[in-house]
Amino acid sequence: MSHLELARRFVVAAVVCSVVLAGVAPAAVSTAGAASSATVSVAGVSSVGVDETATATLRAADVPASAGVGAFAVNVTYDPSVVSVRVAESDFAVETAAPESGVLRIVGYTDARTGRTGDVALAALDVTGESAGDATLGVEVDTLADADGSAITRTTADASVEVSGGSGSGDDRDDSDDDTDDDGGSSGGSGSGGARTSVRTSVSGGGLAVDIRNAKPGTPVDVDFSDVETGGVRVDGLSLTLGAKSDARLTVRALDSVPDGTPALDGEPLSYLDVAHDVDDSAVDGVDFTLSVSAATLSDRGLDPADLRLYRYSDGEWRALSTSVVAETDGEVRLTAASPGLSVFALAPAPAEAAFAVTTGSLPSSAVVGDSVTVTATVENTGQTRGETTVDLTVDGAVRDSRTLDLAPGETRTVEFAVAADAVGRYDVAVAGVSAGSLQVDAEETPTPTATTASTASTESEPATTDTRTPGFGAVSAALAAALAALVALARRRP
Repeated sequence: MSHLELARRFVVAAVVCSVVLAGVAPAAVSTAGAASSATVSVAGVSSVGVDETATATLRAADVPASAGVGAFAVNVTYDPSVVSVRVAESDFAVETAAPESGVLRIVGYTDARTGRTGDVALAALDVTGESAGDATLGVEVDTLADADGSAITRTTADASVEVSGGSGSGDDRDDSDDDTDDDGGSSGGSGSGGARTSVRTSVSGGGLAVDIRNAKPGTPVDVDFSDVETGGVRVDGLSLTLGAKSDARLTVRALDSVPDGTPALDGEPLSYLDVAHDVDDSAVDGVDFTLSVSAATLSDRGLDPADLRLYRYSDGEWRALSTSVVAETDGEVRLTAASPGLSVFALAPAPAEAAFAVTTGSLPSSAVVGDSVTVTATVENTGQTRGETTVDLTVDGAVRDSRTLDLAPGETRTVEFAVAADAVGRYDVAVAGVSAGSLQVDAEETPTPTATTASTASTESEPATTDTRTPGFGAVSAALAAALAALVALARRRP
């Protein structure tokens, strides 16, 4: 690609990005080379019946040959109580938005080297009658530029649509029979005293755009999907129940990886499902999903269909939803899952249940009556989900104490128990059935008795002494002393 071509495409991209982000005509767009003005309008529809759809054209007429259309940003305004408007198709690459009720914003561009001239169809529009009356299809142009990014001078023209028919009453038919298609089809039941519920789908931004109008409170609105598939997982449809009469716009995308801004689910999800929505979760009574998983995907992963769960990310954490297998064939398995709201979802096998491993510390082998002995144990959650367990301390099989622990996957905690040595004996101590050892409890030691002598010559007490003499040792000593004294006396008497 030449530098000139790259620069031209950059200018066109800048035009589109600026109008999408700012919502106004960008000051960077040049008016150099602008020729006679083009007229932008909605043409091709003047009347439509209630619950009927007519095709109109958003067009730029009289585009000069010197300035073919390369990019545009247009707001189509309308009365949403009388008509609804959506893009059916376009030869341009387009993105749509609804910044407020009754406004359809259409941004389009082409990467062709030369823009379209003459009468240029910017987009085909589906105009659906919602209730009898007259509606004006207004046109507001933020940007109309050629392939080089230079502004094309333009004017606008509004169109009028008459909506006829509809009595405001009729059979309250079940919306579950609504048919939808990805080319913009719509249908629905006529509610008593109100407009008929309509569902319209179209492929948009790598996903499926869903436009639900006049949903009746408490009545499920079924939406059938197509082309929402990735990694062997297909989203077949959803059934949305709102708590009040309302409109809802959704964009559903199946993804191989978690969308930006959302933490990944632990494990190995088969796919993610991103459901962007403009309705608050408080207005959603419930949503049921239908999904299909190819048998080949299950086989490659070694998965049992019964182990699959749809998870929803909400309030900062992933929560498993009630998920059931409703059908199995040789080629695929169909699942249903119920959710309280819309968000980011993931389809993955359920993790292993919480499991706990207990190891015990050392236990003193002996104690005396009245002592208190400490027993320690370490508890680890070896499973893949958070869980709660109760750990019992047993002495000779009888529960003496317990602790209840709540542990995350991989979390470890140490607990302590105090064992009172109440009576003499030998005891087997265990924690959660794991032996901590045996404890020998003995009686308290009795001090050895001591012998004391008192002096007859003094009233003062002599210090007590321990008698360690061997029985018989005192009589022999006295006899020897007496004999020695007699010999001394006899010697003194001799001349």
